Amino acid sequence: MTATKRTSTARSLRGAKGSAEIETPSRQAFLPPYPPSWVDRFTDWVERLPVPWWLFYLVVGLLLETIQIYILWSGSVFEAFGVHLFQFYFPINFVFALLLIHALDRRGSTALERFRPALRPQPGVEERMAYELTTLPARPTILAGLAGLAFGVVGVLSTGQGLREYPLFGINVTPAGYAFAAATFIPTLWVWFTLIYHTIHQLRVVRRIYAQETRVDLYRLRPIYALAELTALAAAGFAVYTYPWLEDLLNAASELNLAVIVLNIPFFAWPIVIFLWPLWGAHRTLVELKESALAEAATRAKLMASLLHERIDGRQLAGIDEVHKAITALEFENARLLKIPTWPWQPGTFRGLLAAVLLPLVLWIVQFGLQRLLVK
Repeated sequence: MTATKRTSTARSLRGAKGSAEIETPSRQAFLPPYPPSWVDRFTDWVERLPVPWWLFYLVVGLLLETIQIYILWSGSVFEAFGVHLFQFYFPINFVFALLLIHALDRRGSTALERFRPALRPQPGVEERMAYELTTLPARPTILAGLAGLAFGVVGVLSTGQGLREYPLFGINVTPAGYAFAAATFIPTLWVWFTLIYHTIHQLRVVRRIYAQETRVDLYRLRPIYALAELTALAAAGFAVYTYPWLEDLLNAASELNLAVIVLNIPFFAWPIVIFLWPLWGAHRTLVELKESALAEAATRAKLMASLLHERIDGRQLAGIDEVHKAITALEFENARLLKIPTWPWQPGTFRGLLAAVLLPLVLWIVQFGLQRLLVK
């Protein structure tokens, strides 16, 4: 099944209003547990456009970038404040957040399809998991957006300055720049908290799938890795999403002090938590199964060793080769069990994510050190 077909299937589960029973291929009626959110209706609309879904976000982002560059260039902002990544990222912040939500939903659908062999054979489980993994509840999603607006208002007012005086690399110093920054800041606040809620919701579903709906086979772990790729994408996407905001925060801080360190910790901790939290239960399950399998192998090896000793002590050498082969086979099994990983992801996944998360920190430390040396 292609990614497009899988996404279409997930959309069909939502229904026209998310409340009608839907016939699934298994001929069982599926009743959505809650109506879909505005985000899901929006992404469904994007999927129905006669262009690739990602092209829509690219075109909108380029249009906003064109407007932003013209405003900054015509207002001589580049000459006064220099060129910074944050200047180009600020107007497309909410577009990237919507793109990330859309991508995570699509990846969730494909990941669950690959995870299917590890699901418990229960009627309706796959349909329900597919719906919950790719669909947000309507009311909590609206509340998340409202919380984002409230957070933005309180955050700006708490500085004792308005949006015009807030340090944003000069994008808000001209009248046109201020108007455009304000126009893009409102949807940014709304979609930012929607992305946070989407991440929490989706990862809770992943955690529940691992805890309640999974049958783990130590000799067939590849399906288990599928959902780990989803959490890795969420973590990496969240890290990339916060990179430019980190630059703005560091720009506002003139010195490296405890306050700056404390404020920056969440930028590097969140992606790691996003990746590990939903997978911790699966890790514990794998550890328990591996220890149980090793204990069983050790018991069999002990029995074979006792049998070998009995034959040697009783000088019953007939069939001793078979006993020795059995012991060798058990040693091979034990060695194989010891090599089975207990973290539910492909080797190298966590190292790659850690490198992506820590890259901006390393670059900033280098930049900070060079600035201190040049100043001296």
